[in-house]
This record gives sequence, structure tokens and C-alpha cells, in this order.
Amino acid sequence: MKSTFRILFLARWELQKEDGRVPLCARITIDGERVKFSLKSDVAGNLWDPKSGRAKGQTKEALQLNRYLDSIKGQMITHYHALSSANEVVTAAMVRDAFLGTDVKSNTLLAVFEEFNDRQEKLIGIDIAQSTFNKYDLTYRRLKEFLKAKLRKNDILLCQVDRNFVMDFEAWLKIEYKLDTNSSEKLMRIFKRITTICFKNGQMPKDPFCDHKLRKVKKDRGYLTKSELEKIIDFKPDGKRLEKVRDIFLFCCFTGFDYSTTAALTDKNIVTDDDGSKWIETHRVKTGTASKVKLLDIPLTILKKHELKRDGNFLLPVMSNAKYNQYLKEIASICGIEKNVTSHLARHTFATTVTYANGVSIESISKMLGHTKISTTQIYARIVDKTVSDEMDKLAQSLRNTSFSSFSDK
Repeated sequence: MKSTFRILFLARWELQKEDGRVPLCARITIDGERVKFSLKSDVAGNLWDPKSGRAKGQTKEALQLNRYLDSIKGQMITHYHALSSANEVVTAAMVRDAFLGTDVKSNTLLAVFEEFNDRQEKLIGIDIAQSTFNKYDLTYRRLKEFLKAKLRKNDILLCQVDRNFVMDFEAWLKIEYKLDTNSSEKLMRIFKRITTICFKNGQMPKDPFCDHKLRKVKKDRGYLTKSELEKIIDFKPDGKRLEKVRDIFLFCCFTGFDYSTTAALTDKNIVTDDDGSKWIETHRVKTGTASKVKLLDIPLTILKKHELKRDGNFLLPVMSNAKYNQYLKEIASICGIEKNVTSHLARHTFATTVTYANGVSIESISKMLGHTKISTTQIYARIVDKTVSDEMDKLAQSLRNTSFSSFSDK
């Protein structure tokens, strides 16, 4: 659909000076959106014709002013056509900024999102992880698909992004990509970050998420029990492929590192304390937070086993996370473990079965996992039934040695 583009010149009569001269401004209108800006010029009030938006008469001042106004109009028409050839959507503000020589601010959703992603991409490995950027990029691509599929547009003005747009996009994600509440919530939260930035920058008249609450369903992410973990420890793979995957998984189970952090470990991450114990000191790839974990017997054995098979300085042989997870499912099937065994399950197993169930405090687990909040660790380290039972047995024994023990049912 062709845009309506109009330029008018107006006199600011409310600002008329004592000598009768009136400041002039230009008003650009595109598809109903209007912007006004000063021309830094004025005219004698008796020379201005409000109907034509020009000076009247054939005086030298009137002729010079009209030539000036024609020149301005011609420049703005040129900027409008140039912007139209380069952009799917052109706004009145974009034409104004181009004429004034100021930076043309993006006023469309995908243009702003693309600029945001360009900045974030430069920060990979410095301030954000590659996996985080991948989520930004995925959200951008899903929005682009949504605009094409549902609105038949290549982009949309920021001022047109409202609560209905937000709800429609969320519903489309769930229907088109069969996403559950938590999966769609991750993408919607990134989308919300973009709109929040735009709203705070004055690029949006209202925050489209202000009346829309994002929901996240608490899920039990799962972990391996002691018997399940023992099955993987006892697993004897036929080939090197599954043996390598099992070793990496067990290393993660007994250190709490996620797959990306484990893949990045080198000799420099191993430190030895005064009593000869070996530790791994590193920063999580995902968040950059510090983590220090003592190497137990199983991870030490695994490191020694792969010492002569290293790829450069990396401590362990690694593959793509997708392949790794695929082979883990194969191992789980062979071992008779009916759970969705993934790379991240190892981290939960470390927090619950390896440490918490064996008396390690939640504070120590939080520090080893590189968490900044105890509440995050509590999601990982479940209070298993056996732990509750053991602690209640201790409590019962303690109470028998107090005055409470004198109570009897009479």
C-alpha cells in the first residue's frame, strides 16, 4: 500500500514577536504520523498566507522566503524517496532527522532489534556467551517470520507494537512451533527486553508488556539417582565413541560444570593447593561467574585417562553439544534409564545426588556451581526423601536427650 506523504509550512502565531514577525515551522505527515520542527526562520505576519502555507505578494522578502521554502520541500522529498528505497517503512521522524542531519533513529521493530543484535554480537566472549546471542538471534528470526506469516509485513512501526501484537506473537510461537509455556517465555522475555529499551528511549508511546505478565511454570528438571548414576559408572561401552561421551558426562556429574564450560577447560584451569589436592578454577562460559571445584577421584581418573589423547591444551575431547546429547540418550537406553538424559542433567545430578545428598551445604554447592543466588541453587539441589528422613532421624535422637522426652501419652 502506498504511503501518504505531505509537507506543510506553518506560522507559529502563538510565538509572534512584538515587531509582528512570526516564527515558521515545517510539519511532515506520513500515514497519519506527524512531526513538526522549527525552520529557524520567521516572516512578517502580514505577509503570511495560512491557506497556502507560503508568503503572499511579490515583495523581495516574500519571493526569497518562498524560494527558501521550495528548496526545503525539495530536499525533504529527496530524503523521503531515498529512505523509501532503503527501508520497508519510512516515518515522518526519519525524514525530519535526515533533513536536519541528525542520526536517523530506527523506528521499526526489526530494525531496532537488528541494531541490538549487532551490538551484542561484538560482545560474545566478553560480556555474553555465544548461547545467549543465539537466543537473541532466534527471537529476531521468529519475529520476522511472524510478521511475514500473520501480518504480511517485512517490518512494523514501533508505535504499532501493542499488547495485542504481544499476545498474538506469543500464541503464534506456541501454535506454530509447538512451544510449551517455558520455551515461549524465554523468547518473549528477550522480545520484552527490546521493547523496554525502546520505551525508555522514547521510541514507543507505551510499554506493550505493561499489562501482559509472562508466565513460567516451575518444572522438576530431574537428576540421576544414586543407582542410576552407578549404572553409568559401571557401563562398559563397546566402542570409543560412547566411552568418550560417558567419561565427559561423569566428569560433569562429579564437578558440576556445564558442557560448554567443560569443553573450554585447559591445563591453566587446574590448580594444586598446599596439601596436594587438585582443583579446577574457571569462569562459567554462560554467565562469566567464578567457580572453583575440588577434583574427586572419578574426574581425576578421567583426566588422567585422556591425558595423552588431548586436542591441543583442552583437558577433554569434546564434540558438538547436539551429538553429545544424542549419544547420551543412547547410553541411557542401554543402561535402562528411563529419563531424558542430557548434558545439563549432569549438573543437577552433581547438585543433588553427589553433593547435597552427601551432606554438602547448599551454600557450598551454590559457590561451586557459580550461582549468585541461593534460590537458583535450590532449583538444582532437591531435598531428596532420604535426606529428609536422615535429618528427621537426627532430630528425633536429639529430642530424646531433652525435656521433651519426658512427655508420655497418659
